[in-house]
Amino acid sequence: MRALGENDDALLAKAGELCRSDAFRAALWRHHRHRAGDASPEALSTRIHPDDQMLRHSLRYWNEVNYSVSQYFAVALQQHEAQQQLLRLAFGERAGAIDILDFACGFGRSLRFLTQSAVRGRIWASDVQREAVDFVVREFGVHGIYSAYEPGEFRPDRTFDFVWVASLFSHLPERLFLAWLRQLASVLPPQGVVCFSVHDECLLAPDELLGEGGIKYVPTSEIEELDSRAYGTTHVGEAFVARAIGEAFGQARPNYVRLRRGLANEQDLYVVAKDAARDLAPLRSFRKGAWGFVDRLARDAGGNFTMLGWAASLDDGPVDRVTVRLDGGAPLACTTGLARDDVAAVLRDARLRTSGWSFAHPVARPEVFVEVSAETAAGESALLYAGPVRLPEAAIAERSQVSPKPRESFAARAWSWVRGR
Repeated sequence: MRALGENDDALLAKAGELCRSDAFRAALWRHHRHRAGDASPEALSTRIHPDDQMLRHSLRYWNEVNYSVSQYFAVALQQHEAQQQLLRLAFGERAGAIDILDFACGFGRSLRFLTQSAVRGRIWASDVQREAVDFVVREFGVHGIYSAYEPGEFRPDRTFDFVWVASLFSHLPERLFLAWLRQLASVLPPQGVVCFSVHDECLLAPDELLGEGGIKYVPTSEIEELDSRAYGTTHVGEAFVARAIGEAFGQARPNYVRLRRGLANEQDLYVVAKDAARDLAPLRSFRKGAWGFVDRLARDAGGNFTMLGWAASLDDGPVDRVTVRLDGGAPLACTTGLARDDVAAVLRDARLRTSGWSFAHPVARPEVFVEVSAETAAGESALLYAGPVRLPEAAIAERSQVSPKPRESFAARAWSWVRGR
């Protein structure tokens, strides 16, 4: 993986153009559920800060705009879907009238959607990167709180009913893991709830093991700018997390629910109630929704625009539908049920052996805006790809970022989703 250099300003500029385009904004809006009654496409900010490490990481990986921006927003939409489910399951009718803290918010990837479904005046955002906090306050109209590397220096002087922490504890060494969990517990009212994500030990390579304490920390991550002594890559076992929750919340029997692969079908979500007696059973109905990827785009010898990919639900198995819109037109159905043993192997789910899909449609024009969606039988949808694609007159053999071997192509994409969040 290479670093972005001065010559890559063009990639960032093209990413910005794609985010601002009417076609891309329309695709996002079609996948944005849980909108408040007064939400509007015009009010949805799609600007990404040029220093946003999540986008820059993807651009480094792909050296291409469409995959990078599509991935960025697909994860944002899935995070928003997870947030909204948890708010409704944990707070019921009160969900629209509570104070929310997006902790370690970064440059606000999911905040843009949260502000369309909750009261902006009741949303706070916090991060150790001050420029990120300044950006989300200015861009999304939320309250900002500067964080710190040391938990004891985080003093918001108020409590929050719901604290959302995506992909922070998946990067903390043991000392900070325990200290931050204790600090966040302290900013919850008696009926408050915190949700945080972790890399479970199942994501480790076969030859890697957790330490004796149930946690493995490596001082490297996708955000090179942060101090590696405080931010790296962390894997944990449930026993360690349960023990940490018990210590942080002072609970002899920790009151939490673990949602396996609840964040972007990769990280586990832990939902913890400050009240040890609070019933969290409704959270077990949480659904992960649809997920997938476009592996290959080409024009065949007959002039058809073709695509191959996979789509699945870790709740139900293969999804119900995969559709393609060309230049914003009516959705066109894909052929589904194709063999993808590689997907089943990587996600360790035999149901996904038939999660492959294909698409072929005549397209005469040299460029077309492509939008690919996956939908479950329950009506949940995921944006798999969106962006303009140039189609040369000759057949495309393989794009540079696509391996001709399905197993290799999926393995690369699986790692990209894990590392590029």
